[in-house]
Amino acid sequence: MFDLPAGLDLSMEQLDQIDRCLDEMLWETEAHCILLADISGQLISEKGTTQGMNTAVLSALAAGELAATNELARLVGEPARFKLLLHEGERQGVYLSDVGEEMILVAVFDISTAIGMVRLYIRKIVKDLLAITQTPPPPKPSKQNHNDGLLSTDDLDDLLSTRFDAFFNGE
Repeated sequence: MFDLPAGLDLSMEQLDQIDRCLDEMLWETEAHCILLADISGQLISEKGTTQGMNTAVLSALAAGELAATNELARLVGEPARFKLLLHEGERQGVYLSDVGEEMILVAVFDISTAIGMVRLYIRKIVKDLLAITQTPPPPKPSKQNHNDGLLSTDDLDDLLSTRFDAFFNGE
């Protein structure tokens, strides 16, 4: 798991659900790896075998490709942006998909894997990820509620500083 990009506010429970979705897709499609990144290409999560692969660069390039295809869609008169990209090589394929407006999914798989199966699972996982991420995370507890009436370290530090200042200033 990586630090969340600015603008994405997900709870630990949501991140766990995301990881389970990615694990399921990895298992079902026998992909080499699955990456989830924000729309700028910053990694959120990666699953599978990534040895010898610079996943940070891969996710950034994937984000750039999806951004470029938005312009391609506009130029050919497509009313909405393209949502999926497929690259087939001699031994491996890379499937890119946007996940709403904020994230991208990258799947690297063996060329012998049925592309229809990968596409089917990507569509399913995208729906699942959207359901997870579009549910607002639970509110974070306030300091007072979090400690059941006990002082937090910050509160204690502030209180002690105030008391020491008052004592040494003769108040």
